[in-house]
Amino acid sequence: MLPALAELYGVTADDILAGETLRGRPAETEGPARRRLLLLRLRTRFDICFAGAVALGILAWFRVEYVSLAAWPVSVGLLWIGYVLAAHPARYGDVTLDTGTWENLYRKLLAASALQWWTLLRLVRIGDLVIDDAGMRLYYAGDTWKPLIFAVGLAVLCAILEWALRRRAGKVASLLWVPERLRLSLRQGDGFLRRTRQIWLVWLMWVAVLVGLWFLAENQLDLALAPWIMEYGEELIRDGLPESWIVLRERLEADVAPWKWLQAGVLAAGGISAAVLAVWTGIAWKKRRPPLAEQGET
Repeated sequence: MLPALAELYGVTADDILAGETLRGRPAETEGPARRRLLLLRLRTRFDICFAGAVALGILAWFRVEYVSLAAWPVSVGLLWIGYVLAAHPARYGDVTLDTGTWENLYRKLLAASALQWWTLLRLVRIGDLVIDDAGMRLYYAGDTWKPLIFAVGLAVLCAILEWALRRRAGKVASLLWVPERLRLSLRQGDGFLRRTRQIWLVWLMWVAVLVGLWFLAENQLDLALAPWIMEYGEELIRDGLPESWIVLRERLEADVAPWKWLQAGVLAAGGISAAVLAVWTGIAWKKRRPPLAEQGET
């Protein structure tokens, strides 16, 4: 059985008889079994820290007194401790992570970081405290900007992690899921890769900013309608005040007009910018393959 065991663990029969362990052996003499074991350990380390970070992030999301303020920094620290435990041996140790493993790691980083980013925005207060006597509630004036801030921050986070992933795993790696049959086409040229990433990052930022502005306008519109609903009822306000209430109708329209104009402006800007981006995307995709002469093909 010694030859079979030696082949399984990537050693020689003499090593087994001599009692030599795998620990401390040079990387180039180790077999695939040790590499699989090291990869499993690295993934397990990160996955445990990732699960703990997500659980703590969800706990902090509920804004429990005192608990959330302690859970959020622990969540962030645990996530990046897991990243260091997985990435440091891969960069300076005796194991090499493939592209798929790096992509999986960075996608989990993005998911956990997005949760932590939104949790942080829920914990902080933006603007001055507003006391709504009619609605019998307290809120902060700047909290309605949080969706836009989250969207822009998420787009920046995606760009940073995409750049870091390419540095670690090569130019073919991407946070987006890419079918294996398209991996070879991605290696055809740096220009194609660069344009592809530019396209999806620009579209991502466009969606993030547009959605953030829309939610900002909608939240401000709800705040403007809140005192009217408390006084006259939601059904009457949503359906429209009677035409005979001229003064009240004018006051209501003056209160909600800026945010309705903002919603209309977001829709108009979204349509125009989408058309411009579609044209730009088409031009960029036409340039995705360099001429045959530049590739050295015949």
